Amino acid sequence: MKKRGCNNSYVSRWCRAFSFFILNNIVLRFCPHILRKGVLNGIFRIRIGSDSSIAMGCFFTGTDICIGKNTVINRFCYVDGRGPLYIGNNVNVSHYTIIHTLTHVVNSPHFTAEPRPVAILDHAWIGARAIILPGVTIGEGAVIGAGSTVSRDIPPYSIAVGNPAQIVGQRSRSINYKTKYFPFFDTDIQ
Repeated sequence: MKKRGCNNSYVSRWCRAFSFFILNNIVLRFCPHILRKGVLNGIFRIRIGSDSSIAMGCFFTGTDICIGKNTVINRFCYVDGRGPLYIGNNVNVSHYTIIHTLTHVVNSPHFTAEPRPVAILDHAWIGARAIILPGVTIGEGAVIGAGSTVSRDIPPYSIAVGNPAQIVGQRSRSINYKTKYFPFFDTDIQ
């Protein structure tokens, strides 16, 4: 029987996994917003702009994440930072959205993982239960309909719905709002 040693790589991966376990199962579930944002920013080095809101119940994996100002990541979103993830200013990411930045090479005999950057630009609005796949850019002001799967780039100010998401319309370019959404606990009450 081969002895299993405790090498630095194993310990390092275990410590990293445990830190994300604490983040996702304690900090992001039970702590007030100021503490959630402080831990994400300070300990995990995830860049989060001023007046941005990370709701309770989100799940973060990886730290290659930059979130702009006045952006809302709503309840129960899966935010993948194992590959580069950029979310701009005044972006609204609705409940249960999944954002993936890591995929696997389909024909790899070793099921090789491959990070692909995702960018969600300023004033984009992602509907509830949308899925954003690795390697896509959602243009400025674009709207992704609830339940849509985004597998390719969406041009600025486009409205895209479906699986896969198809462009069905255009959004007005005269967008002038700043998102500010800080609900109490895991409610919609502000």
